[in-house]
Amino acid sequence: MLRECTELLGASAVLCQRICNSAIRWSDVHHGNGTQQAFYADPSILYVSLHRYDEGNFFPGSGAPNEVGSGPGEGYNINIAWTGGLDPPMGDAEYLAAYRTVIMPIASEFEPDVVLVSAGFDAVEGHNPPLGGYKVTAKCFGHLIKQLLTLADGRMVLALEGGHDLTAICDASEACLNALLGNELEPLSKDILHQTPNANATLSLQKTTEIHSKYWKSVKPYVVPVSCKLAETQKQEREETEAVSAMALLSVDVEQSFPQEHGRYVQNLRTTSTDVLLSAVSSDLKSSFFPIF
Repeated sequence: MLRECTELLGASAVLCQRICNSAIRWSDVHHGNGTQQAFYADPSILYVSLHRYDEGNFFPGSGAPNEVGSGPGEGYNINIAWTGGLDPPMGDAEYLAAYRTVIMPIASEFEPDVVLVSAGFDAVEGHNPPLGGYKVTAKCFGHLIKQLLTLADGRMVLALEGGHDLTAICDASEACLNALLGNELEPLSKDILHQTPNANATLSLQKTTEIHSKYWKSVKPYVVPVSCKLAETQKQEREETEAVSAMALLSVDVEQSFPQEHGRYVQNLRTTSTDVLLSAVSSDLKSSFFPIF
Protein backbone atom coordinates (compact mmCIF):
# COMPACT_ATOMS: atom_id res chain seq x y z
CA MET A 1 0.00 0.00 0.00
CA LEU A 2 1.39 3.39 -0.95
CA ARG A 3 2.14 5.82 1.80
CA GLU A 4 2.66 9.36 0.65
CA CYS A 5 3.81 12.62 2.20
CA THR A 6 3.05 16.06 0.80
CA GLU A 7 4.82 19.18 1.77
CA LEU A 8 4.31 22.77 0.70
CA LEU A 9 7.17 25.17 0.69
CA GLY A 10 6.17 28.78 0.37
CA ALA A 11 3.14 27.31 -1.19
CA SER A 12 4.89 24.12 -1.98
CA ALA A 13 3.52 20.72 -1.35
CA VAL A 14 5.36 17.57 -0.50
CA LEU A 15 3.86 14.14 -0.76
CA CYS A 16 5.69 11.27 0.82
CA GLN A 17 4.40 7.82 0.12
CA ARG A 18 5.56 4.92 2.18
CA ILE A 19 5.77 2.37 -0.59
CA CYS A 20 5.87 4.36 -3.71
CA ASN A 21 5.34 8.07 -3.62
CA SER A 22 6.21 11.39 -2.14
CA ALA A 23 5.50 14.77 -3.59
CA ILE A 24 6.46 18.35 -2.81
CA ARG A 25 4.60 21.30 -4.15
CA TRP A 26 7.31 23.89 -3.92
CA SER A 27 7.91 27.63 -3.80
CA ASP A 28 4.60 28.74 -5.12
CA VAL A 29 3.74 31.08 -2.27
CA HIS A 30 0.09 30.06 -2.42
CA HIS A 31 -1.39 27.18 -0.45
CA GLY A 32 -1.98 23.96 -2.40
CA ASN A 33 -5.64 23.72 -1.49
CA GLY A 34 -6.46 21.17 -4.20
CA THR A 35 -3.76 18.75 -3.07
CA GLN A 36 -4.84 19.16 0.55
CA GLN A 37 -8.46 18.46 -0.28
CA ALA A 38 -7.59 15.37 -2.31
CA PHE A 39 -5.78 13.67 0.58
CA TYR A 40 -7.35 15.30 3.64
CA ALA A 41 -8.72 12.08 5.10
CA ASP A 42 -6.03 9.73 3.81
CA PRO A 43 -3.54 8.46 6.43
CA SER A 44 -1.35 6.95 3.71
CA ILE A 45 -0.38 10.44 2.56
CA LEU A 46 1.50 13.01 4.59
CA TYR A 47 0.83 16.50 3.27
CA VAL A 48 3.10 19.32 4.47
CA SER A 49 2.43 22.82 3.22
CA LEU A 50 4.68 25.85 3.66
CA HIS A 51 2.97 28.97 2.33
CA ARG A 52 2.03 32.60 2.82
CA TYR A 53 -1.20 32.76 4.78
CA ASP A 54 -1.54 36.10 6.60
CA GLU A 55 -4.44 34.84 8.72
CA GLY A 56 -6.39 33.85 5.61
CA ASN A 57 -5.95 37.19 3.85
CA PHE A 58 -3.59 35.94 1.15
CA PHE A 59 -4.97 33.94 -1.78
CA PRO A 60 -6.46 31.33 -1.67
CA GLY A 61 -7.10 31.90 2.04
CA SER A 62 -6.85 28.22 3.01
CA GLY A 63 -4.06 26.36 4.80
CA ALA A 64 -4.54 27.37 8.43
CA PRO A 65 -2.32 25.59 10.98
CA ASN A 66 -5.34 23.87 12.54
CA GLU A 67 -6.27 22.20 9.24
CA VAL A 68 -4.72 18.88 10.24
CA GLY A 69 -6.75 16.35 8.27
CA SER A 70 -9.94 14.50 9.13
CA GLY A 71 -10.95 11.04 10.26
CA PRO A 72 -8.13 8.53 9.77
CA GLY A 73 -6.09 11.27 8.07
CA GLU A 74 -5.94 13.49 11.15
CA GLY A 75 -2.38 14.59 11.80
CA TYR A 76 -1.23 13.83 8.27
CA ASN A 77 -2.03 17.31 6.93
CA ILE A 78 0.53 19.89 8.06
CA ASN A 79 0.37 23.59 7.26
CA ILE A 80 3.23 25.93 8.07
CA ALA A 81 1.25 29.09 7.48
CA TRP A 82 3.41 32.20 7.39
CA THR A 83 1.77 35.32 8.80
CA GLY A 84 2.72 38.98 9.09
CA GLY A 85 2.63 39.93 5.43
CA LEU A 86 5.90 41.34 4.15
CA ASP A 87 7.01 43.08 7.33
CA PRO A 88 9.59 41.65 6.85
CA PRO A 89 9.27 39.16 3.98
CA MET A 90 10.21 35.54 4.59
CA GLY A 91 13.58 34.46 3.26
CA ASP A 92 16.25 31.79 3.51
CA ALA A 93 16.56 31.84 7.32
CA GLU A 94 12.82 31.27 7.77
CA TYR A 95 12.60 28.44 5.26
CA LEU A 96 15.67 26.73 6.66
CA ALA A 97 14.20 26.97 10.16
CA ALA A 98 10.93 25.42 8.98
CA TYR A 99 12.83 22.51 7.50
CA ARG A 100 14.90 21.96 10.63
CA THR A 101 12.05 22.14 13.11
CA VAL A 102 9.05 20.69 11.26
CA ILE A 103 9.48 19.35 7.75
CA MET A 104 12.52 17.09 8.00
CA PRO A 105 11.74 15.67 11.44
CA ILE A 106 8.20 14.72 10.42
CA ALA A 107 9.15 13.45 6.96
CA SER A 108 11.92 11.33 8.48
CA GLU A 109 9.55 9.89 11.06
CA PHE A 110 7.04 9.13 8.31
CA GLU A 111 9.72 7.28 6.30
CA PRO A 112 8.47 7.79 2.72
CA ASP A 113 9.65 5.57 -0.11
CA VAL A 114 9.50 8.23 -2.80
CA VAL A 115 9.35 12.03 -2.76
CA LEU A 116 7.37 13.81 -5.48
CA VAL A 117 8.01 17.54 -5.77
CA SER A 118 5.37 19.73 -7.30
CA ALA A 119 7.79 22.60 -7.81
CA GLY A 120 6.63 26.18 -8.18
CA PHE A 121 8.94 29.08 -7.43
CA ASP A 122 6.80 32.07 -6.43
CA ALA A 123 8.68 32.37 -3.13
CA VAL A 124 11.97 33.12 -4.91
CA GLU A 125 13.16 36.72 -4.70
CA GLY A 126 12.17 38.74 -7.74
CA HIS A 127 8.38 38.34 -7.48
CA ASN A 128 6.36 41.49 -6.75
CA PRO A 129 4.23 41.67 -3.55
CA PRO A 130 0.91 40.76 -5.23
CA LEU A 131 2.57 37.54 -6.41
CA GLY A 132 4.17 36.73 -3.08
CA GLY A 133 6.94 39.21 -2.33
CA TYR A 134 9.15 36.74 -0.44
CA LYS A 135 12.97 36.78 -0.59
CA VAL A 136 14.05 33.14 -0.69
CA THR A 137 17.18 32.79 -2.83
CA ALA A 138 17.37 30.34 -5.70
CA LYS A 139 20.42 28.64 -4.17
CA CYS A 140 18.47 28.00 -0.95
CA PHE A 141 16.10 25.75 -2.88
CA GLY A 142 19.04 23.67 -3.99
CA HIS A 143 20.05 23.13 -0.37
CA LEU A 144 16.49 22.23 0.62
CA ILE A 145 16.30 19.66 -2.18
CA LYS A 146 19.62 18.25 -1.01
CA GLN A 147 18.07 17.77 2.39
CA LEU A 148 15.00 16.05 0.98
CA LEU A 149 17.24 13.67 -0.92
CA THR A 150 18.13 12.07 2.40
CA LEU A 151 14.57 10.69 2.43
CA ALA A 152 13.39 7.59 0.58
CA ASP A 153 16.96 6.60 -0.35
CA GLY A 154 17.08 9.62 -2.65
CA ARG A 155 14.08 8.62 -4.76
CA MET A 156 12.55 11.90 -5.88
CA VAL A 157 10.57 13.35 -8.79
CA LEU A 158 10.28 17.10 -9.45
CA ALA A 159 7.47 18.54 -11.58
CA LEU A 160 7.75 22.23 -12.46
CA GLU A 161 4.65 24.25 -11.55
CA GLY A 162 4.36 27.92 -10.70
CA GLY A 163 6.43 31.07 -10.84
CA HIS A 164 6.03 34.36 -12.72
CA ASP A 165 9.59 35.66 -12.98
CA LEU A 166 11.54 33.81 -15.66
CA THR A 167 14.95 34.55 -14.14
CA ALA A 168 13.83 33.31 -10.73
CA ILE A 169 12.32 30.16 -12.22
CA CYS A 170 15.47 29.39 -14.23
CA ASP A 171 17.85 30.00 -11.33
CA ALA A 172 15.81 27.98 -8.82
CA SER A 173 15.29 25.14 -11.27
CA GLU A 174 19.02 25.01 -11.99
CA ALA A 175 19.81 24.89 -8.26
CA CYS A 176 17.38 22.03 -7.73
CA LEU A 177 18.71 20.05 -10.69
CA ASN A 178 22.27 20.48 -9.44
CA ALA A 179 21.17 19.02 -6.12
CA LEU A 180 19.52 16.07 -7.87
CA LEU A 181 22.68 15.44 -9.88
CA GLY A 182 24.86 15.56 -6.79
CA ASN A 183 26.79 18.58 -8.03
CA GLU A 184 28.46 20.97 -5.63
CA LEU A 185 26.00 23.68 -4.58
CA GLU A 186 26.69 27.36 -4.19
CA PRO A 187 27.20 27.81 -0.44
CA LEU A 188 24.80 29.79 1.69
CA SER A 189 26.20 33.07 2.99
CA LYS A 190 27.63 33.33 6.50
CA ASP A 191 25.00 35.95 7.29
CA ILE A 192 22.24 33.44 6.56
CA LEU A 193 23.93 30.72 8.61
CA HIS A 194 24.00 33.02 11.65
CA GLN A 195 20.60 34.63 11.13
CA THR A 196 17.59 33.78 13.29
CA PRO A 197 14.07 33.66 11.80
CA ASN A 198 12.07 36.87 12.08
CA ALA A 199 9.40 37.33 14.76
CA ASN A 200 6.48 36.53 12.45
CA ALA A 201 8.10 33.30 11.32
CA THR A 202 8.74 32.36 14.94
CA LEU A 203 5.06 32.78 15.78
CA SER A 204 4.05 30.71 12.76
CA LEU A 205 6.41 27.88 13.70
CA GLN A 206 5.19 28.00 17.30
CA LYS A 207 1.61 27.44 16.14
CA THR A 208 2.51 24.56 13.86
CA THR A 209 4.75 22.74 16.32
CA GLU A 210 2.28 23.18 19.17
CA ILE A 211 -0.47 21.55 17.11
CA HIS A 212 1.57 18.73 15.59
CA SER A 213 3.70 17.80 18.58
CA LYS A 214 0.77 15.66 19.70
CA TYR A 215 0.81 13.71 16.43
CA TRP A 216 4.56 13.34 15.85
CA LYS A 217 7.17 12.31 18.40
CA SER A 218 9.88 14.10 16.42
CA VAL A 219 8.21 17.51 16.75
CA LYS A 220 8.77 19.59 19.85
CA PRO A 221 7.02 22.89 20.64
CA TYR A 222 9.04 25.73 19.14
CA VAL A 223 10.44 27.54 22.17
CA VAL A 224 12.13 30.94 22.12
CA PRO A 225 14.93 31.79 22.78
CA VAL A 226 16.13 28.29 21.85
CA SER A 227 18.78 28.87 19.17
CA CYS A 228 17.54 28.44 15.65
CA LYS A 229 20.64 29.68 13.87
CA LEU A 230 21.82 27.07 11.41
CA ALA A 231 25.50 27.54 12.26
CA GLU A 232 24.88 27.06 15.99
CA THR A 233 22.80 23.94 15.35
CA GLN A 234 25.61 22.43 13.29
CA LYS A 235 28.18 23.33 15.97
CA GLN A 236 26.10 21.64 18.66
CA GLU A 237 25.84 18.45 16.60
CA ARG A 238 29.62 18.40 15.95
CA GLU A 239 30.29 18.74 19.68
CA GLU A 240 27.89 15.88 20.46
CA THR A 241 29.56 13.66 17.86
CA GLU A 242 32.99 14.44 19.29
CA ALA A 243 31.74 13.60 22.78
CA VAL A 244 30.50 10.19 21.63
CA SER A 245 33.82 9.49 19.90
CA ALA A 246 35.77 10.50 23.00
CA MET A 247 33.69 8.20 25.19
CA ALA A 248 34.19 5.31 22.77
CA LEU A 249 37.98 5.79 22.89
CA LEU A 250 37.88 6.07 26.68
CA SER A 251 35.96 2.81 26.99
CA VAL A 252 38.59 1.01 24.88
CA ASP A 253 41.39 2.38 27.10
CA VAL A 254 39.57 1.22 30.23
CA GLU A 255 39.14 -2.30 28.83
CA GLN A 256 42.83 -2.62 28.02
CA SER A 257 43.85 -1.57 31.56
CA PHE A 258 42.06 -4.48 33.28
CA PRO A 259 43.31 -8.11 33.55
CA GLN A 260 41.77 -10.68 31.24
CA GLU A 261 39.76 -12.36 34.04
CA HIS A 262 37.77 -9.17 34.46
CA GLY A 263 36.90 -9.09 30.79
CA ARG A 264 33.19 -9.64 31.33
CA TYR A 265 32.99 -6.85 33.89
CA VAL A 266 34.91 -4.46 31.65
CA GLN A 267 32.77 -5.33 28.66
CA ASN A 268 29.65 -4.57 30.64
CA LEU A 269 31.19 -1.34 31.93
CA ARG A 270 32.11 -0.23 28.44
CA THR A 271 28.71 -1.00 27.00
CA THR A 272 26.87 0.67 29.84
CA SER A 273 28.88 3.89 29.84
CA THR A 274 28.73 4.31 26.07
CA ASP A 275 25.05 3.46 25.86
CA VAL A 276 24.21 5.99 28.56
CA LEU A 277 25.99 8.73 26.65
CA LEU A 278 24.47 7.73 23.33
CA SER A 279 21.03 7.71 24.93
CA ALA A 280 21.59 11.17 26.35
CA VAL A 281 22.81 12.55 23.02
CA SER A 282 19.93 10.91 21.18
CA SER A 283 17.49 12.53 23.59
CA ASP A 284 19.19 15.89 23.02
CA LEU A 285 19.01 15.57 19.27
CA LYS A 286 15.28 14.83 19.38
CA SER A 287 14.69 18.13 21.11
CA SER A 288 16.99 20.16 18.86
CA PHE A 289 16.62 21.36 15.31
CA PHE A 290 17.04 19.07 12.37
CA PRO A 291 20.27 19.79 10.42
CA ILE A 292 20.26 20.97 6.85
CA PHE A 293 23.40 19.17 5.74
